[in-house]
Amino acid sequence: MDEIDVKILRLLWEDGRMPIYHIAERIGLSNAAINKRLEAMKRRGELRGFTVLLNSDLILNSAVVEIRARKKRCQVWQAIEKISGIMHFVACLGGRYYGEFWYRDRTELKDKLTMFREFTSAYRLETYVHRKLSEERIDEIDWKIIKALKNDARMPFSKLSQKLNISTKTIAKRWKKLSESEICKAYPIINRPISKDLFWFSVFIEVDDFSIENKLRRIENLWRTSVFVQPPVIYGVFYATTVKQIDDTLEILWNFKDVRKLYYEIIVEEKFYPEYVDYIYEKYRS
Repeated sequence: MDEIDVKILRLLWEDGRMPIYHIAERIGLSNAAINKRLEAMKRRGELRGFTVLLNSDLILNSAVVEIRARKKRCQVWQAIEKISGIMHFVACLGGRYYGEFWYRDRTELKDKLTMFREFTSAYRLETYVHRKLSEERIDEIDWKIIKALKNDARMPFSKLSQKLNISTKTIAKRWKKLSESEICKAYPIINRPISKDLFWFSVFIEVDDFSIENKLRRIENLWRTSVFVQPPVIYGVFYATTVKQIDDTLEILWNFKDVRKLYYEIIVEEKFYPEYVDYIYEKYRS
């Protein structure tokens, strides 16, 4: 994976269903070259496909749990997969792990944190709760579309129409509304640590003012951001070609006004679980 590959993936992060010719125009390569790079990333295991990413600001509740454990990585991984609602899990250097998960209410959050602690034998557990802007409702037809796309979010609407017995026009209209209202989007499943050419690292920034997130988005090697309200933290995922670039990125962040504290983690393994969509759907039905 090189920086051109990352540029392609960043466009797909914006819109996982972006047509190849749009990507080609913005990158400055031919359609064939973009397709070739995508297929190469799939063969190398760096791109594992496309799923649906529901917006944690608008749907149900979600949080990230930070785990410090002395178990073997495979044991920790097996342990967290026993907990429902897991969406994303990463292992970092030094026996540190971060799991992104969904929950219905405070009681379930408390129960899940207890399970994380007990199943992983964690000696330290911290929680970062995502902000909640509003509660959007999703009707049954929209759920059928979302669930059908969870394992292949770039599926042609013509094929999806046959699968769901819903007209292509209706699917396109409803997906456009879901995307434009930011309820969900098509999302590339990336296995970043497998790349030998790039370092991937996450940064947690304790802040007094969330507007710093806008400054983060202007940093060239940023992948994505998230905002947590308990505690007030902005989370950013970055990539770098050298250790010096990691250091330079941290220096830029420290120079932002109102940064109270920051620390970073080098990502060494990660996995995304599209099945979290089914968990959220069941919570909506109950």
